[in-house]
Amino acid sequence: MKRRDFLKAGALGALELMSGGCLGTALRGPGKKPNIVLCMSDDQGWGDVSYNGLTKIKTPNLDAMAASGMRFNRFYAQQSCSPSRACIMTGRHPSRQGVFWPGQRLRVQETNLAQAMKRAGYVTSHFGKWHLNGVAGPGKVIANSDPLSPVNVGFDESFSVTNYFECDWTFG
Repeated sequence: MKRRDFLKAGALGALELMSGGCLGTALRGPGKKPNIVLCMSDDQGWGDVSYNGLTKIKTPNLDAMAASGMRFNRFYAQQSCSPSRACIMTGRHPSRQGVFWPGQRLRVQETNLAQAMKRAGYVTSHFGKWHLNGVAGPGKVIANSDPLSPVNVGFDESFSVTNYFECDWTFG
């Protein structure tokens, strides 16, 4: 690589870092935002995928990713899922955002992922276990009237439960 090409690549890389990742979007042009689906699994360890020997649950998409070289074998998380969920929502470490245990509340003064995505022009939704509205114990469907429901902290729509639910529990 010529020195000039190296400097151009370095300058573009620095601009991308300083722009907070927005430069790639700007270079793609208007109306070309990618769809984003963020999935989070609870209590998943390295052995909870079929490419590591699990036989009870099939994980064909993760297996295909592993076969192409993308193996998820270092799972670093907090002792319970609420701190990890709050970290994903706020981008802050548990010691900075105040959710250490199940049943603690997401701090509404923090800018969260849903708000940032909406500002970038995305429509946002949350489906599944929320666990950030200050309710501990078995799960219940979260009403949109709950002040800390996903729709009241920035999501456009949701169908969410407070916590885990028993395996024989059904919505109804």
